[in-house]
Amino acid sequence: MLQRIRDKSSGWIAFLILGAVIITMAFFGIDSYFSPKIETYAAKIEGPAKYWIFGKQEREISQDEFRRRFEQARQQAREAGGEGFDSAAFESIDSKRNVLDGLVDDALLAMVAEREGITVPEQEVAEQLKALPQFQVNGAYSPDQYRLALAGQGTTHAQFMASVRADLARRTLPNQIATTAIAGNSELEAFLRLSQQTRTLRLIDLPTPSLPAEPPTEAELQAWYDANASRYRTEEQVAIEYVEIDGAALDVPATVDEATLRARYDELRARYVTEPQRVASHILIAVPVDADPAAVEAARERAAALAAQAREPGADFAALARENSDDLGSKAEGGDLGVVEAGLFDAAFEQALFALDAAGQVTDPVRTPDGWHVIQLRELVPGSERPFEDVRAEIEQEFLQNEAERRFSDLSGRLVERIYKDPTALAPSAEAVGLPVQRTALFGRGGLPQGLSAIEAVRAAAFSDAQKVERQVSDAIEIGPSHVVVIHVVDVVPEAAIPFDEVKDRVLSDFNADRLAKGSQAQAEALLERARQGETLDALATDVGRTVADMPDVGRRGPLPPALLSEVFRVAPPEAGKPSFGIAKVANDRHMLFEVTAVTPGDLADLDDATRGLLVDQFAQARGQAELLEYLRALRKVYTVKVSEERL
Repeated sequence: MLQRIRDKSSGWIAFLILGAVIITMAFFGIDSYFSPKIETYAAKIEGPAKYWIFGKQEREISQDEFRRRFEQARQQAREAGGEGFDSAAFESIDSKRNVLDGLVDDALLAMVAEREGITVPEQEVAEQLKALPQFQVNGAYSPDQYRLALAGQGTTHAQFMASVRADLARRTLPNQIATTAIAGNSELEAFLRLSQQTRTLRLIDLPTPSLPAEPPTEAELQAWYDANASRYRTEEQVAIEYVEIDGAALDVPATVDEATLRARYDELRARYVTEPQRVASHILIAVPVDADPAAVEAARERAAALAAQAREPGADFAALARENSDDLGSKAEGGDLGVVEAGLFDAAFEQALFALDAAGQVTDPVRTPDGWHVIQLRELVPGSERPFEDVRAEIEQEFLQNEAERRFSDLSGRLVERIYKDPTALAPSAEAVGLPVQRTALFGRGGLPQGLSAIEAVRAAAFSDAQKVERQVSDAIEIGPSHVVVIHVVDVVPEAAIPFDEVKDRVLSDFNADRLAKGSQAQAEALLERARQGETLDALATDVGRTVADMPDVGRRGPLPPALLSEVFRVAPPEAGKPSFGIAKVANDRHMLFEVTAVTPGDLADLDDATRGLLVDQFAQARGQAELLEYLRALRKVYTVKVSEERL
């Protein structure tokens, strides 16, 4: 038996199986079979293989990435909404999905750009960089501002250029789609004639039919109750205990001692004391560090000649720099270096520049490892100082605000830390940090009109499985600026059927409302059929005790119920002098019967060429945006997008 096993394990089939196992182990490692992967993404995007099974793309949107974008969106909404901004409402799952959809769209476009090999020329990247407002001073690109901004972000030039290049590549396709859409005059005219079309109609506001004289039987009501059982159930309810931390209600000092304020002033000195600023330009005559003395001297002489030219009355230093400077970064800007601060340039360069004391002065040639520099002081901005007495109130207010935020952060952090140690009970954690535990009454998914349950984010947490089923204490829920709450579900009342006898009056009311709605619909349909058979609206109106209303030249935004206007402009135009008929449901038990007797296209006589051109451009832009949205929808059919809502 063992020999038979040995024989079968040495054949070509066994060789292929063993080879496949070895290749799998080489690519994925044996650890992947024993260490389960824990998914943490908010969304995951997978693209099809480019070549058979090769070239598949995969990208994840992390929870941190989502939270950063969501907080940006929250801040923008808060600034736009002002005091009316509802932080709790913004926490809805719809808001979160809208933000996540934007991230997914960006990721899809980046993956397409990568897949199609879209690249952006260096010149275009440089132009885009110089157009960014954070790198500009007085509306013009500043190399100094660029260097300072990157240093503040801890980003290198190469890293930032790569990010700009990737962003431009990602936007290439959508920009092409949005900007190449075409709209012609004929399309615009057809759209305007249709959108500004008016219709002349006659209509009857039909009466609601009466209920039958005989009331419904008990059996009919019971049958209605059984058929509509979902209407007659109590909703699921929960009660929660909670701990609330409101930064505005915390006990913080009302004043600050003088020594503390003066120490804070010294810490913030850079905010209130500005050193003199020097705006400079330069001309670089490049010469290598290891150049021979003759080359160095020749470069110096050339720099000295340029310095002499720059000092002549009426000399244009910027023009000299554009013609002669070897500094590619500033040459096109006439040698502009922007504001030069200590520590940014070579010591010899700064020593020469800082020795100048009047705008327009030009240095002699200055040697640095790059070569010889001719430096012009274009502007000297005097420094300024705001004395302590002038900013004392400002510093005190800021200090007290920071102290309140610090205490809020410290208290909420200690509470959350305790909860992490024991997430099954709230009272011990609250007691440890000295906060009271409060409790709500039972409430459903719609909450109560007032109180904590009126906040959507609180309700969402209370009815989540982690809280409602597992009875875990929630994470901190932000319900306002420096205002959080943690909750613990302590009671759950499941939904249940309400006995027939308890809702009999509701059942009767609903049954009658349904009969009225059906009766109104049947009456309208019967009258519509009679009108189509040739009876006049006047005769039909007499039959139902109503009069006919004549409505000439009604537009799409006329003073009529929207449901009626929708039906009026839905029916076909009248033909051969015969009106078009229709009915519209304007309430649950109320219908209108109408006839359209004439259709007048929109009048374009007053449309001048300038307005026409503007409208054509707007029409093309709208089409471009529509085509871009359609393109993104098409991408989602090719790429697989997995969303983890529970991690949002």
